Amino acid sequence: MAAGGRRRDRGGLDAWPGYVDALSTLLMVIIFVLLVFVLAQGFLSVALSSRDRALDRLNRQVAELSELLALERGQAEELRGALGRTGTEMRAAAAARDALAAQLGALRDERDRAGTERDAIRGERDRLQARLADLELAGRGGAERLEGLQAQLAEALQRAEAAGGDTARTLRDLAEARRQLAAEQAALEALRRQSAELDRTVRADRETIEARLADLARLSEQVRSLTALREQLERQAQEALRRAGEEEAGRRAAEARAAEAGGRADSEARRRAELEATAAEQTRLSESARAQVALLTRQLEELRGQMARVAAALDASETATRDRDAQIVNLGQRLNAALAARVEELQRYRSDFFGRLRQVLGDRPEVRIVGDRFVFQSEVLFPAASAELSERGQQQLRELGTVLKDIAARIPTDVPWVLRVDGHADRAPIRSPRFASNWELSAARAIAVAQLLIQEGLPPNRVAAVAFGDNQPLDPGDTPEAYARNRRIELRLTDR
Repeated sequence: MAAGGRRRDRGGLDAWPGYVDALSTLLMVIIFVLLVFVLAQGFLSVALSSRDRALDRLNRQVAELSELLALERGQAEELRGALGRTGTEMRAAAAARDALAAQLGALRDERDRAGTERDAIRGERDRLQARLADLELAGRGGAERLEGLQAQLAEALQRAEAAGGDTARTLRDLAEARRQLAAEQAALEALRRQSAELDRTVRADRETIEARLADLARLSEQVRSLTALREQLERQAQEALRRAGEEEAGRRAAEARAAEAGGRADSEARRRAELEATAAEQTRLSESARAQVALLTRQLEELRGQMARVAAALDASETATRDRDAQIVNLGQRLNAALAARVEELQRYRSDFFGRLRQVLGDRPEVRIVGDRFVFQSEVLFPAASAELSERGQQQLRELGTVLKDIAARIPTDVPWVLRVDGHADRAPIRSPRFASNWELSAARAIAVAQLLIQEGLPPNRVAAVAFGDNQPLDPGDTPEAYARNRRIELRLTDR
C-alpha cells in the first residue's frame, strides 16, 4: 500500500509541470494578445488622428466651397438683375429712338414748311421787283411830263418877254419855277437810280439769307432817302403853292394894270392860267410820288419782317436738328454697345450650349462636331428613305431635348437666340413615292427633329427647321461613304 501511495504521489507530481506549462503558455498568449491590442490601438489612434485632420481639412474645404457657392449665387443674381436692367434700357432706348425719329420727322416737316415760306418770300421779292420796275416806268413818265412842263415854261417865258418890261417879276418867277422843275427832274433821276440800285439789291439777295438781310439794310437807307425826297417834294409843292399865291397877287396887279392896257390883260390871263395849271400838275406829281414812296416803305417793312421770321425759324430748325443729330449719334452708340453686349452674351451661351452637348453626347462616333454645328448621321435617326424617327433616334433626341430645355431656361428672354435644325441629303436619286426629291426628304427630316424637340419642351419660337437638300455636301465625292457623310442632321445655336 505504501508503494501504491508513492506511485500515486509520483503520478500527481508528474501532472503539475504540464499545468505549469499550460498556464505559462496561456499567459504568453494573453500577453501577446495584449501586445497586439496595444499595437492595434496605437495604429488605430494614429489612423484616427490622420483621419480627423483630413476630416477637418475637408470641412474647411466644404466651408470655402459653400462661401464660393454663395458668392457665385450672388453674382448670378447680380448678373440676372443687370440683364433685366439692360433689357429695360434697351426697350427704353428703342422707345427713345422711335420718339427721336418722330421728332426728326417733325423737324424735317418744319424745315419743309420753312422752305415753302422762303419760296413765298422769294415770290414776294419778285413781285416787289416788278413793282419797282413799274415805279421806274412811272418815273420815266414823270420825266416826260417834266419835259413837257419845261417846254410850256419856255413858251410862257417867250410870251412874257414879248409882253415887255412890266412883267420882269413874272419872268423871275418863271425862272424860279424852271429851276424848281429842273430840281424835281434831278430828284426823279435820283429816284430812278435808287430804284435801279434797289433792283440790283433784290437780285443779289437771292444767294443767301445773310445777303438778303444786308440788302434790307441798304433798302432801309434808301427808304430814308426816299422819305427825305418826299419831304423835299412836299416842300417844293408848298413852294409852288406859295408861288401860285404870289402869281395870284401878280395877277391881281396885272388886272389892275389891265385897265390901262386891255390887250395885255388877255395875255396875262393866259399866263396866269398856265401858271395855275403848272402848279396843279406839280402838286399832283408830288402827291403821286408821296403815295409811291409810302407804298414802297410798307412793302419793304413787310419784307423785312418776313425775312427776319424766316431767318429765326431757320436758325431754330438748324439748332434743333444739330441737337437731334447729336442725340441720334449718342443713341446709336448706346445701341451698338448694347448689341455688342448681346452678341457677347449669346456667344457665352453658345459656348455653354456646346459644352453641355459635348457632355451629353460624349464620344459617340455617329455624332461629329463641324465648326459651330453638331452633325448627326441620318442613319442614326431615320430609316433609309424615310422621315420617321427610329427608336434609337428618338431616345438620343429626347436626351438632347432635356439638355437644350435646361440651357434655354437659363438664357434671358431678351437674347435673340434660335436653335436651327438643318436637314441635308445626298445626291443619289430618291426612290420613294412619298418624296419627290431629296430636298423634300431633308425638309421632312428637319421638321420631324424640330417637332420632337418642341415636344420635349423647347419653345416653338426658338426652333427653326431648314432644308438644304443636296446643295451643301460635306464630301463632294460620289462614293457610298461620301453619300453617307452628306446624309445628316445639323444642330446650330444662332441668333435671329
